[in-house]
Parts: sequence; C-alpha cells; structure tokens
Amino acid sequence: MSLSELLTALRTDLSDVEGTLFSETALTRCLQRAMILVGHDTGQAMTLTDGEIVPVPDELTTELLLLLAASYACSAMRSQTANAVNISSGDKRIERSNQAKHWGELADDWLARYRQRIAEVTGGDDFLTPPRLLPVIYEQGSDV
Repeated sequence: MSLSELLTALRTDLSDVEGTLFSETALTRCLQRAMILVGHDTGQAMTLTDGEIVPVPDELTTELLLLLAASYACSAMRSQTANAVNISSGDKRIERSNQAKHWGELADDWLARYRQRIAEVTGGDDFLTPPRLLPVIYEQGSDV
C-alpha cells in the first residue's frame, strides 16, 4: 500500500480533503508514528520504503493505522492552536481560545476508537501499548 493512498484516506477521515488544515509532512509523520505502535500492538512490524509500506498491511491493520494517525494529527493541531486568542473588533468576535480543548477531545475520541478496535482484535480489554508512564521519586528516609 502506498503512503499517498493512506494520506488520502487520512485526509478524508479528518475532513481535510483540500489539504488546508494539515501539511503532507505532518500527516506523514503521524502515519510513521502510528506504524510503530500498531506494529507493536499487532505483532506486525512495518517500514516505509520508497513511499510504500512494507509489508502491505491488511484491511484491519490499515484501519488501525488510520485511527491512531488521526489521533496524532489532532494532537498536533492541539499543540498548534494552544496559543490561539480571542479576537474582537467592533461588532465582530472570533472565539479561538477553546480550539485546543476541542482538538484534544477529538484526539482522545480517535484514541478511544483505536483502543476499542485493538481490544476486539486481541480478544480482550488489554492492549499492548503501555499507558503514559510517570516516574516515581522517593525521598531519602521515606518508607517504601
């Protein structure tokens, strides 16, 4: 499967067919990141070679790639819109301060869909991608 086919499908899923919201570079990076985790979760390692994904993913793996890449794309937009401010001029007002929150919620929705599909594929509620790990810092003299 070619990268351009996946990019077209991802743009369609994100309602960005014209390419005004997401650059090709950003979406390619999202797909590359998704290939790593989907490969880990499904046990099928994938690489990008000359614009082609090798080995060619089946339909289920393609769906998983698109779900996770869409989550990453929305997360990237959340970062991009984090500094957006409200603008008002006379009787006109543009509300932008909630954009980052809405992109974050959308990213969480895509990720929840991915986790649901992975749970269906693996036959349980467990998925292999570990949750975000936080370090534990112990103070000297504390009881562990």
